[in-house]
Amino acid sequence: MPGIIWYNRWIMNLKTTLITLSCFAVVLIIITFYVVFYGSGGTYVVSSTLGPDADIFATSTAASVSSAASSTASSTLALASSSADSTASPTSTPTQIGAAPITWTQGNETLSIADASLSGSQLTLGVQVAMGSVGECVPLNLRLIADEQGDLSPPITAQFTFPDTGTCNGTAGEIYSAQPIVFTLADPGTFPVILTTGGVANVLFEVVQNADGSLSVQLPPQTD
Repeated sequence: MPGIIWYNRWIMNLKTTLITLSCFAVVLIIITFYVVFYGSGGTYVVSSTLGPDADIFATSTAASVSSAASSTASSTLALASSSADSTASPTSTPTQIGAAPITWTQGNETLSIADASLSGSQLTLGVQVAMGSVGECVPLNLRLIADEQGDLSPPITAQFTFPDTGTCNGTAGEIYSAQPIVFTLADPGTFPVILTTGGVANVLFEVVQNADGSLSVQLPPQTD
């Protein structure tokens, strides 16, 4: 009798095991069938930190980048065009230095007129300053002879301002090219303009406007 009971239980366990394995096999077959026949044409969802609007964001960003590139290119072309126009229309006039250069000694320094330009009523002289063996403040003695009585007019530039010191104190042995000194002309259309270096040298020179609008810096013509 116990043997029959044990046999029946064994049969029931075997049936349960076979049913479980059959279910597992069916599930495996369904998964395999789906992968083989539908996997290649399925939709793949890529996880992104941008969320569900990732594609929209990417499209918007690409358009923004394209727009920014176009704007940058337009700005670059406009800047280049502006630079070309500026180059084609200089604000200063060319300078001709006479046969005898305007050079003088002032203390330990040697000064000379390097160039000149006219803008409205303002005459700008470029003065080269060659420092001596001592670093010191270089006085600005240039003066405009304002009238026939010999009255002197100072420049509106208060003093030399050298680029390495920011003051009138020059560095020993240094050569400063074309330091700008600005005068205001009472009558811009009247030339020549007579100036003096002042100081002990007191060299007279003149600025002449030529027919083509250029300026010439020269010693006054000798009179008999």
